[in-house]
Order: sequence, then C-alpha cells, then structure tokens
Amino acid sequence: MTQPKAILFDAGGTLVTIHPGECGNLVEPILGTRPTEERMLDAHYRAMAAIADNSHLVDEGAEVWWPWWLGRYLEFAGLEADPLAVEALTVSRGLWNHELPGSRAGVELLRAAGYKVAVVSNAEGHVDQDLAAAGFDGLFEIIVDSTIVGVSKPDPAIFGFALEALGVESHEAWYIGDSRLFDQGGAEAAGLGAFVLVDPIGLHQDYPLRISEIGEVLPLIQDQA
Repeated sequence: MTQPKAILFDAGGTLVTIHPGECGNLVEPILGTRPTEERMLDAHYRAMAAIADNSHLVDEGAEVWWPWWLGRYLEFAGLEADPLAVEALTVSRGLWNHELPGSRAGVELLRAAGYKVAVVSNAEGHVDQDLAAAGFDGLFEIIVDSTIVGVSKPDPAIFGFALEALGVESHEAWYIGDSRLFDQGGAEAAGLGAFVLVDPIGLHQDYPLRISEIGEVLPLIQDQA
C-alpha cells in the first residue's frame, strides 16, 4: 500500500452530518416529534448500508434514490417516513453542517503532518458553505462538489478534479468516506491508493481499513508505513 501525499474526504457522514436541531425543526411540525442526535447518527450509517443493498435505485437517478434514502433515515431514527417529512428534508438546503466528533481536529492533524487535504463530495452545490458553517473554513486546498463539476460518485472522474488541483497521482491519494457504494466504489475505480471506511457503529466488520472518527486517520497511515 502506497504511503499517501494527499488525503481526500467525503463530506456527509465523514466530516459532517445533518444538523439535529435544524432537522428537528423541519420534521416536528409534520411528525409531532423530533429525533435525538444519537438516533440520527446511528440512522445515517444504517441508511448508507441500506442504499448499498439497494444499489439498483441509484441507476434510476438521485430523484429516486435520495428520497428513498431520507425515508430510511427517518425510520432508522425512530420516526415515520412520512412523505411530507421526506419532502421537507429533500428541498431544504444547508442541513449538512453539524461537525462529527473529532473531524476538524483530525483534519488539522493531517495538515500539520504535511499531507494535502481536500474534499470530494456528492452534494447540492454548496458543500463549501456547509463545511464553513461547521467550522472547516480554510482547511482544505480544494472542495469538489458534484453539482458544480457535473459528475457524482461512484463515477471515478469526480476524483480527477481534486487530484489535478493537488498535483498528485491517483495512487498517491487516500480517500476517507462512509459509503461502500459511492465512496469505496468510486475510490477503487479511480485507482486511489486506499479507501478508509468511516464506520462508527461497527456495521462493516469485514472491511479492514475502518475508523470510528477522523482523528484515527493519521495513526492508521503511520501503522501502514
């Protein structure tokens, strides 16, 4: 395994997640209740595993699989997948701005160790604003947003924008993400040096390069040296 020069990150479920307060404000008027932050965090990763098991939906486009994912997210969070609640989450912007524990500190550790850092995310055109709101402003050398560049993971072409900007070859970059379907599939197709799976609730015991939070990335790299 090649030692990396650059570390690329997914955003949602890797660095940030849906803001608990803002999500609650959207769904409580419809459902009469709001999810707890703990249930929301668990729900994110279970919904990611669920879409990987239903990957045929991705072939039908984001207009199909994204509302389906949000419905499963609500169900795993202990709520009803009411179509109105799903629609409220679907059309809302700026929800993905809640820092996951240790994420900023973990990125800062990598920067201090001399690694180039960037974000490659399937997003809605404003992932840079969401990351800034979560406290990541100025940390990344480039942020690649799928809506802006016109290509989405698992299409490997999306990684080329970051690799070119950073001046590194594909095998010199590692990718950190939470999705076996979008992130692992895209990273492997792009020929990246390694894919590290963010798996804080232990759903993927079969995958060797797993971490619970971003602070574990630097020790993992050092262990592979």
